[in-house]
Amino acid sequence: MRNLALVLLLFFILGSCGAQSAASKPVEPEVIGEAFLLDSSGQTLKPLPEEPWKAQGKPGWSTATGSIQISGDRSTFRLKTGDKIEFIFKTGQPENVRLWPFIQKKSLRQCDVVKIKGRYSKERETSQGVPVEITKFGDSSYKLVPKSPLGLGEYAIDVAGKLFTFGIDQ
Repeated sequence: MRNLALVLLLFFILGSCGAQSAASKPVEPEVIGEAFLLDSSGQTLKPLPEEPWKAQGKPGWSTATGSIQISGDRSTFRLKTGDKIEFIFKTGQPENVRLWPFIQKKSLRQCDVVKIKGRYSKERETSQGVPVEITKFGDSSYKLVPKSPLGLGEYAIDVAGKLFTFGIDQ
C-alpha cells in the first residue's frame, strides 16, 4: 500500500512538471513566411495583415529614388503608443527581415529604400529600415523587437518579400 501511494505521488508530481514545461514552451507560427504580433498578456500570436506592394522608381537629375508603395492610407492592424511590441516570424533567412517606416502620401503609403546619387557616379545608399533586434524564439522561429520605441505612423515587416503591415496610434 505504501509503494502504491509512493508511485501515485511520483506520477502526480512528474505529470504536473510535464504539464508546466509544455505550458511554458513559447507558441510559434505554424507557417513559414508570415509575421505575428506576440500578445504578451496571453502569449498568443495575432496575425498581421499581408498587403500587396509595388516597387516605384523616381528618376532625377542628381538623385534617383527607389521606393516601396502600398495602396491605402493605413493598415487595418492598429497598436497604441506604449504597447509592448514584439513580432514573431519563421523564415530561413532572419537576417534579411526588415521593419520599414512608411509615409502617407494621398491614398498610399510609401517607403524609400534606395537612393542613387549622381547621374554618372551611381553611388548607392540603401536603407536598412528601423533598427531592430532579432533573436531566436522557440525551436524554429524568431522574435523581432525595435531597438527604440516606434513613433506614430505606418509600418511594415518585410519577411521574404511579403509585407505585413501595422500602424501606431496615440
